[in-house]
Amino acid sequence: MKILLDADGAPIRDIVINLSKKYGAKLLLVKNFTQVFETSYGKIIDVDVNKEEADLYIANHANKGDLVITNDRGLSSLALSKSAIILDFQGKFIDDDNILSELSKRHINRKLREQKIYTHISKRKKEDDMNFYKVLNEFLEEINMMTLFVSSLCPDCPPAIKEINDKNLNVEIVDITESMANLKRFLKERDFSEEFDEIVEENKVGVPVLKRDDDYFFFDGSLDEFLKG
Repeated sequence: MKILLDADGAPIRDIVINLSKKYGAKLLLVKNFTQVFETSYGKIIDVDVNKEEADLYIANHANKGDLVITNDRGLSSLALSKSAIILDFQGKFIDDDNILSELSKRHINRKLREQKIYTHISKRKKEDDMNFYKVLNEFLEEINMMTLFVSSLCPDCPPAIKEINDKNLNVEIVDITESMANLKRFLKERDFSEEFDEIVEENKVGVPVLKRDDDYFFFDGSLDEFLKG
């Protein structure tokens, strides 16, 4: 699962970045190229200034189970057609049960604006950020974004665990020597992934290894680069 943030003017951008980093989620921050900001985590995607370009990029790159964070109801509808999960900036999930009513509200507001009738938009409050943080944090916490396979017999595993802990990452740690179930779980990963082929040929076990989605990190490079995707 990856997170795609409709980042132009997003008041919750820093919250999304920090929580994505905490849980090791793949994060794409999609913005038009005139908007300038930096990020400590994730990948910034620059698109043309045309308003539809960011929407089209997100819609085209959203897959089933991905999380799209946007306040745009049109984009929400497009992403839902890709079976993505939609969260708005208020911490409300947009789904098949409420998208039609949300689109209807957007249509009514547009008609009012055409008649020079403007609805009052409340200034964002600290409570709004707190609610968004709570909802996104709970959502990511339930997913088990990453799994670290280790062995109590492996001398390389304690340093790997320490690096994970030092970064305050939320990771499920599975000791393959703790139970037969854990060992079978690891072997299922190893035996069905080409990324382990060289390790198996060298008669190595393959731990420690960090798994995120279908990607594996063997602690032979930069963990930060791996997490940023």
